[in-house]
Amino acid sequence: MFKLTPSNNRFYDLFDRAAELQVRAAAQFLDLLEHFGDLTRRAEEIKRVEHDLDQVVHETMKLLHSSFITPIERGDIRRLIQGLDSVADGINAASSRLALYEIEEVFPPAPALARVLLDACRAVQEVVRRLRSNPKLEEVLPLCVEINRLENQADQIYREALASLFKGGLDPLLVIKWKEIYEFVESATDCCEDVADMVEVIVLENS
Repeated sequence: MFKLTPSNNRFYDLFDRAAELQVRAAAQFLDLLEHFGDLTRRAEEIKRVEHDLDQVVHETMKLLHSSFITPIERGDIRRLIQGLDSVADGINAASSRLALYEIEEVFPPAPALARVLLDACRAVQEVVRRLRSNPKLEEVLPLCVEINRLENQADQIYREALASLFKGGLDPLLVIKWKEIYEFVESATDCCEDVADMVEVIVLENS
């Protein structure tokens, strides 16, 4: 099933493109937090990246419906491309809330959480890239373990960030806004872990 045909190569091209776009969205989000300002324009830039990834999803589904033979199970193709899209969805949601809520100051946990997310997205990009070469489990497992570690790190930052919000004597409305932003970023790291789990399953099914 992993033999490369023109159709099969196209699926891998789409996976790689989607993985590249979720990294780009994460990098732009981190840059937004580290160099805060011009939120509306920069949130729109991230939204455009997320829209580009949506288009990759549509292309993948179109190719899936027109392909008699696929390199991996159809359900795995669908779940993988949607998982990559979900990462960008979370990033887009977080950046759009920064603009929508007119956030004026970045809280320190936010860039730290975004850095972990970017690291996870880059690891996801690499593990997805390896699918093309019909890898053995031991070739992808270290990356999957690293993504899991990063997701755990993000969970820890998220919990500490929430604790800081509720202990800080802040305006309750500001607490609600930041809680939602943190949740979207943490959810995006969860999606990275989901993608890693999918890749493990795909490799095991095709070994």
